[in-house]
Amino acid sequence: MTNEIASALAKCSQTSAPGPDGIPSSTWKQVNKINPSILLHIRAPLVLLGYHLVSRKSSNGVVLDKRGKPSYESPSSFGIIVLIRTISKMLERIIVGRLLAAAQIIGLLHPNQCGSRPGLSTYDAALP
Repeated sequence: MTNEIASALAKCSQTSAPGPDGIPSSTWKQVNKINPSILLHIRAPLVLLGYHLVSRKSSNGVVLDKRGKPSYESPSSFGIIVLIRTISKMLERIIVGRLLAAAQIIGLLHPNQCGSRPGLSTYDAALP
């Protein structure tokens, strides 16, 4: 699981805004670099039990104006960005990776499925 944590952290952007806890991904990367067992001990029970704490599910929503709209009287003139906790993003990436691996092993994905699969692209989909 240590490799999964390192891989999930590597995918986290250095510039993405943190969620309600205010802890940026760069902090978690430093924590993992100094002592990987800290994140392992925080995440392992949650992954093993398949339970995500309610307190970790909170998020902040930021409403932004969409540029170029003639009027801002309609809700469609705005976009919402949801900021979740960085540590929750990491757990989500680990679970998604495990689910994708299981789906591939069991054969749940069509052989031509390329979207949302690492290492495959539109170019791969176009190949005969």
